[in-house]
Amino acid sequence: MNRNYIDKIYQIILDVAMIALGVIMISFFGKEIWNLASSLMDGGTSVNFYKISEMILETFMFFEFAILTREYFVQDRISLQNFIYIGITAMLRNLLVIHNDTLDMLIQAAAIALLVIVFIAYNLSKRHILTQKHHDERDGKIFTEEHPEHDF
Repeated sequence: MNRNYIDKIYQIILDVAMIALGVIMISFFGKEIWNLASSLMDGGTSVNFYKISEMILETFMFFEFAILTREYFVQDRISLQNFIYIGITAMLRNLLVIHNDTLDMLIQAAAIALLVIVFIAYNLSKRHILTQKHHDERDGKIFTEEHPEHDF
């Protein structure tokens, strides 16, 4: 079997799966908005602040995952940076909603700090790789200019 043929089939399966995932995320996003609107418009019941906060945060999470599926089709990839962003924001939102246990809050704060450190390390390594690539390209051009007798 041709390798390009297998790659095309794999890409089609992946695209269909991402479309299905996007539709599911959009439907959950719509459901959460509907639930939020109906609970806010329901004047007869008492509104629990923490329950409403959880619903709002869930809505934002579905929105972010729907944006990730969109990014896949626009850029043909999902960057690691966006996953780190979502992880940081999810932990921050969770910290806002769940703050009963001090140890749990400390663990969540440590997880946020770890994600920030990973994000900084990722950006520094990405910058280093791009700088190294630029230096390699520049050195290659200088070498070919100084040694025109070599055929590369």
